[in-house]
Order: sequence, then structure tokens, then C-alpha cells
Amino acid sequence: MQSYYDIDLHFEDQYINYYEWDSKEHFNRLPIYKVESTRVFLENEIELIIEYKNAIVSDGIVSLGLEIIDNKVIYVSSLPYEDEFKINKLAMSMNNELDYKIIKKKELKLKTNIDKIKNIYLDLIEKGDKDFIKFLYYEITGDISSNILNMKKFLSNDVKINFSDKYYQLYDMIITGD
Repeated sequence: MQSYYDIDLHFEDQYINYYEWDSKEHFNRLPIYKVESTRVFLENEIELIIEYKNAIVSDGIVSLGLEIIDNKVIYVSSLPYEDEFKINKLAMSMNNELDYKIIKKKELKLKTNIDKIKNIYLDLIEKGDKDFIKFLYYEITGDISSNILNMKKFLSNDVKINFSDKYYQLYDMIITGD
């Protein structure tokens, strides 16, 4: 069995990408198991019998950290990019060696970066002053309006339904200052 040394993981109720972590837990050594697909660990409740509380599974494309309690995968963590790249490369030369059982489908709690940005926008639209709303409305539609309530209503619906590249560009400009 292969192992990976000195890695940080983040276990939370929701799977989030490593660059969005607000805390991390360090592990000195974790076993690596090759699986056919890591997607099943994100979409299903999994039962497996191994002698470790934490492990890494990889299909050679995506690697995930697992926290296991009472033979059930409780939490799943993304990996930092460099670690995932190294583990995927290592897993390519491994054989599938992990037996697991799908208990049932999970209620998906995946929260993506898009969801977070949408929530930031919705909060800004709700609390934003008139000038900000006018600016955002003009940038998205190319139109000028003086009806703040209608602009807020339009922008809220647009963020929820038609989230486009314009919003990403504006996000970079508004939030990150780029």
C-alpha cells in the first residue's frame, strides 16, 4: 500500500475546494487507495472496512481525503492542488484495492464557488446603496434606470437564474479590486 506524507485536509459538512478552506488539519501520513471513481464518495454514503480513521482515495484524476468513523465515510475533503497532482500520478500505477459498499445516495450538500459568489451578490444587492445598484444594473444590462426597487428585483432574479461571465468580471473588480 502506498502512503502520502505531510498533507493538510479540511473536513466539514460540505465539500469545498481547497482554496476556499478557512481552516485545515495536518496529517503526517495517510494511506492511498486506488478506486475506479471518486465521484461515488461525493454522491453516496459509503461503508468500508479499513484500519485507518483517515485515508486518501484516488482514481488517478481526482483525489479525496476521507474521515472514517464506525466504518462509514463521514466527511470528504478536497486536496491542495500540488498534493492532488502527486497523488493522482502515484495512483495511476496502482491497482484498485479498496472494497466499499454504497449504503444510500447522499443529500448533496456540495457548495461551489459559484454559490458563494451568488450569495455575496444577493447580499450586496439587498444591502447596497442606490449608486451601487445603478452601477451594477448598468454593467449587467447596459440600461439606465431610476427605479431602485425594480433594479434590485431584476438583479436578484438575474443572479439566481442567469449567472454569467459578466458577474465574474464584476466580482473581480468589486470584491478583489482587479
